[in-house]
Amino acid sequence: MRRLLGRAALAGAVTLLALGPATVSRADEPVPSPTTTVQPGSTTSTTDQAERDKILAEVRAELAESSEQMVLAAADLRLTDQALPSARAIVKRTQQLLAEAQRRQEQTALRRGRAQVRYTLSTEAAETTAAQVAEQQDRIGRLARAVYQSGGSLGNVSMLLDAQSPSDLAERLVSLQTVVSSQRSVLDDLATVQASFGQQTDDLERVRDDFAAADEQAQADLQRVTDLADQARAAVTRVNSLVATRRAALAAAAQAQVADDAAHAHLVGESTQLQGQLAAEARAELGPAGNRDGASVPPRAGTLSWPVQGPITSPFGMRVHPVTGVYKLHTGTDLGVPCGTPVHVALPGVVVQAGWNSAYGWRTVVSHGNVGGVLLTTTYNHQTHIDVSVGDHLAAGVVIGTSGTTGYSTGCHLHFELYVNSALVDPEPWLPAH
Repeated sequence: MRRLLGRAALAGAVTLLALGPATVSRADEPVPSPTTTVQPGSTTSTTDQAERDKILAEVRAELAESSEQMVLAAADLRLTDQALPSARAIVKRTQQLLAEAQRRQEQTALRRGRAQVRYTLSTEAAETTAAQVAEQQDRIGRLARAVYQSGGSLGNVSMLLDAQSPSDLAERLVSLQTVVSSQRSVLDDLATVQASFGQQTDDLERVRDDFAAADEQAQADLQRVTDLADQARAAVTRVNSLVATRRAALAAAAQAQVADDAAHAHLVGESTQLQGQLAAEARAELGPAGNRDGASVPPRAGTLSWPVQGPITSPFGMRVHPVTGVYKLHTGTDLGVPCGTPVHVALPGVVVQAGWNSAYGWRTVVSHGNVGGVLLTTTYNHQTHIDVSVGDHLAAGVVIGTSGTTGYSTGCHLHFELYVNSALVDPEPWLPAH
């Protein structure tokens, strides 16, 4: 039989078990973390600036001659187009994780609610059984006092001996049996309720642990959902910002396109006018050979010398506009050199143009005459200033001015052109190996 507990001890045990859920060290089925931590907008400003500089360089090479406004708009457009797919993927993934976490939170809340109900019922049952144990203890106490007052077990025997007749003895024997039976019943009842109380306190402890674990998991789920909701909002904000930037870039590009189209039309007009002059000169100097299409003439490497020493930032050839998608010819080779770099004539010749041009900036045009049966002419564009005049005869390598970014230009460089007869051709194959 279990050791008897006093009412105060039982009440204390029930009170201790009925305390609110304590923090537990284990967690039930924690919410899985994403394979890759979602960190929208986590790139540093240094990285962003490096990427922007890279894009700007690419756009300048693609656009060649264009306004700075168009270059900046095209760069912003490309940057947003590159960033948007990733940003939208982050939004989608974060929202998926948030939905999963919310479903998990609902499941945990349901489990916690059931655990709380079981905990409440188990606590009530334990309190009720504790009261029954106390009641049985009171009954045993009263019975023990009655037995003691009657002289204990010897008193029971003397009660039989004091019988006055057989019938009185029989009655006293029945009474004694009733008392003994009552004692045994009370003790058996006490053993039963104590056993039940022990089982219920064990059950209550298990339910209490389950409730505490569910409560802890619910708090973890709440934090997880809160964090993911913040990430989702940040990701959506990032996408909205990129979309707004892209919209602004398109608007800026559309505005710049008007001026760019006008400037390009002027550039083409200047080039067409020069081609007409050169075609007449080619026919005058070469006769019928002057009508030959210069683009069909095989280039002869080393005929020209490099006017400046610098990397080719934009070669001769067709370009697709990064915003409009329109193809147009980049009529020369851009050499990336700082503004103020001395510019040398690529071949002996005569200056036929030297001055300001709204499309080409400060521009020098040099005719080299008949070279191998074709008329060669070179142009040097966007200079900071020029050091020669029309009619000057130039020896090879003479400095004719300095590089710059005047006219229809987006940065310091030299735009170097070559006409064969009257056709614009790629000057690079006519130059020494770079």
